[in-house]
Amino acid sequence: MSTLHPAGLASALARISPFDLVPALLSSPVVSAALAVVAAVAIAVITHRAGGVAVAGPRGERVALAGVACAVGVVWLLDVVLRGYVFDMSATVSWWRFAVAPTAAAVGLALLAIAMRTKRPRRSIDPAMAVRRTWTSFGPRRGILSFAVLGVVAIAVALVFGAMSTAFEPGLAAHVALDLPNTDEPPVVLPFPGWAYGIPLIVSVVALAAAMVFALRRNAVRPFPDEVPLDVERVRRASVARDAVVLAAGATLIALAGMLRLARSAVTTSVTIMTDSGTGPALSADLPHADLILLGGVIAPGLEIGGCLLLALLVTRGVRIAATPRRRTVAAAEVQV
Repeated sequence: MSTLHPAGLASALARISPFDLVPALLSSPVVSAALAVVAAVAIAVITHRAGGVAVAGPRGERVALAGVACAVGVVWLLDVVLRGYVFDMSATVSWWRFAVAPTAAAVGLALLAIAMRTKRPRRSIDPAMAVRRTWTSFGPRRGILSFAVLGVVAIAVALVFGAMSTAFEPGLAAHVALDLPNTDEPPVVLPFPGWAYGIPLIVSVVALAAAMVFALRRNAVRPFPDEVPLDVERVRRASVARDAVVLAAGATLIALAGMLRLARSAVTTSVTIMTDSGTGPALSADLPHADLILLGGVIAPGLEIGGCLLLALLVTRGVRIAATPRRRTVAAAEVQV
């Protein structure tokens, strides 16, 4: 890959107007991740200065979820850096690029759910007051609905882009062909998030949804011993469920933003035809649904920053929980007396 000397880079940046520099910076996933980390740290500092509250009861699952969120962000960012800055993969169809974050999140949630113990002494309760718990019993209803909407939108976008794509090799639809009107010139071929990218994305989002439901169900049905008060148990279950849904939503936002960003790069306004005598006329090569794709490209950085921010907030919250003194429950205090 070609590199630019620092002096040349500074000179190039100096010639760019602020109106062009901001979109150029926001076109990089690395910048989106950096902005999200800065915002999460600022929120954590403000919250800490406002005064923190000691966490009641065990907090191992929430710290583990923070570790999963950190792993998802690191794996996704490592893939971005390796593909875009270390190796020259311009001629390679990196079919996995949009499935990295959802797949990592799905694996992390599945492992966390498996680690939750479901066979141990249960709390003694009155059978007449027992209520059957499901995976939605402690999950945030709005959060689950938001994730469902994000998942449906991501899958729908992948299906639409797949139908628009063109396969130039057997089973490899990763481009779009733009016909030039009123000319015998061959179509313009541009990279596009077709089936080569869409199918892995769809599979990863479905796997992430299944892993999230699995984790929420295990969190809802696992038993708690008698020494843990009921209010602490409810808070603990609800907190774990909320963090799991936030993790899934953040990974889906990152995947959706990446697909919209790649589709935006295929929107062209004109193509200059080169002839034997020199430069020919500029012809328009319009992509179908170009206005909607342009709109998606505009909101893609915001979606990406939002997804990274959700992951970063989980990490900062987990660090804070791990460093916060554990508040003794009433039952524990009575035992020690």
